[in-house]
Amino acid sequence: MITISHHIKAALTVAGLFIFTTIAALDAQAAPLALKPSKSEEIWIKVAAPVAIDWYEDSCRYDHTEYQTFTDYENCIFESLAQADNAQSREWGLSDRVVREKDTIYISIPNQKQPLVFKDYLEPFEEEHSAHYELQYYDKSHHLLQLLHTMYETQATVIVDLNTGRWQELYATNLKFSDDMTQVVGFNGRQGMAKDIMLWERQKGNNDGRYATVFGSDELYEQDYDDDKKNEVYEARYISWTSNNKVNVDFYYRVNPTDTVAFRVRYIYAADNKEGKWQRVLPDANIND
Repeated sequence: MITISHHIKAALTVAGLFIFTTIAALDAQAAPLALKPSKSEEIWIKVAAPVAIDWYEDSCRYDHTEYQTFTDYENCIFESLAQADNAQSREWGLSDRVVREKDTIYISIPNQKQPLVFKDYLEPFEEEHSAHYELQYYDKSHHLLQLLHTMYETQATVIVDLNTGRWQELYATNLKFSDDMTQVVGFNGRQGMAKDIMLWERQKGNNDGRYATVFGSDELYEQDYDDDKKNEVYEARYISWTSNNKVNVDFYYRVNPTDTVAFRVRYIYAADNKEGKWQRVLPDANIND
C-alpha cells in the first residue's frame, strides 16, 4: 500500500507538544519498564490523542482494485503527490527549482543542463516493489534538501546539495545533522517503528561530501518492552546534538494506547575524544577518560 507520510503526520500531529511536569516516580498504572530512565529523565509531556484515519474517505491510496483501470489509480496517486510536493516547494521558495510532474520530482542545479530526476514506481499487485519520493525538509542555510523515499515496509532519506547537485541516500529517517554538518544521526527500521539508531560521518580526505556509517545501535527501548504494553508516540521522537560528539535520542511512550500524556526514554550517545569511537553512555558520563 502506498503511504504518504506527511499526510499521515498532519492527521496525527502532536497538538500543543510541551513538557508540563517532571515526576519523581512513574505513574502507578504504568507497566514495569525494561529500561528505567534515571530520576532526571522521568519527563512527561502532553500529546494529542491518537486519531483514526479513514482511508476510504477522500482517498485514492487504499485499494487500486476499486478503480476501472490501474492507470486511473496511478493518476489519482500522482496528482495527490504533485499537489502536496509543489505546495511544499512553493512554501520553501523553491518552486523555480524543485517541481513534481506526475510520478517524477525534478531538481534543477546551477550550471547543470539536466535536472536531477527522482521517479516513483508502481506496479499492480506488486506492493513489495512499489516506491515513491516526497519532499521532506529543506535546510535553507546549508541549501540541503531532503526527500523521503518510501519503499515496501521501509523508508530512507535522500539528501541533495542544491548548490552542487551531489546527493546520497541514507537508510534512515528523521535525520539530524551536527552543528558542523560533519555527522548525521537518524532512525532506521520499518515504517513507523524505529529499530536502530544510525550515525554517519562525513568522509575525510575527499570533497564529495559523502557520509559513511560509523555507528549503529539496536538496543532500543521497544525491543525489551512487551508488545502488548508499548505504545510509542511516533510523532514525538527527537534527536538533539549537545555537542559535535554527543547526541541525545528521545522516545516517548503512552502507558495506554489512548492516553494524552507520554513519558520520555532518553538514549545518549557520545564519541570518545581519544579514539573517536561512538558508544552509548550514561547521563553525566565523562567520555574524556
